[in-house]
Amino acid sequence: MSLSGRSKEAETMRRFFHPVFPVLLCCLSVACSREKPVDHGAVAAQAARHYYEQLLAGKYETFFKGMNLPDTVPDSYRRQMLSNFEKFRLRHDTLHGGLRTVKVRKAEFSAKDSTASAFLVLGFRDSTVEQVVVPMVKRRRVWLMR
Repeated sequence: MSLSGRSKEAETMRRFFHPVFPVLLCCLSVACSREKPVDHGAVAAQAARHYYEQLLAGKYETFFKGMNLPDTVPDSYRRQMLSNFEKFRLRHDTLHGGLRTVKVRKAEFSAKDSTASAFLVLGFRDSTVEQVVVPMVKRRRVWLMR
């Protein structure tokens, strides 16, 4: 084969691989990506844990904002809810010496309606534990308690 035959063959190969190579490289990088899918149940459970930790710290307003409520809530309802949160915390302070820890036990996610159930374990100062199930819903890209 002559030198001109090889250059024609090389030119043909370059024409073929030039537009295809970037596409193949892109597909290969996506296929080899180490990025894991988001575990929405775990994210919802961490949000629930955060809200309960705020309750534990006496930040009732933050706990209230973590609830799936209408955008506008009457002030009387808001005040009543904040009072109930405080009573809840004081009751557990009296019965068990107060909350000590909030841990996530497990989470279940439903992709069908973007809801989750967060199973939290509340640890009290007197060494008792209580498991609560916190139903969660995703609203405007934020996990809120139902």
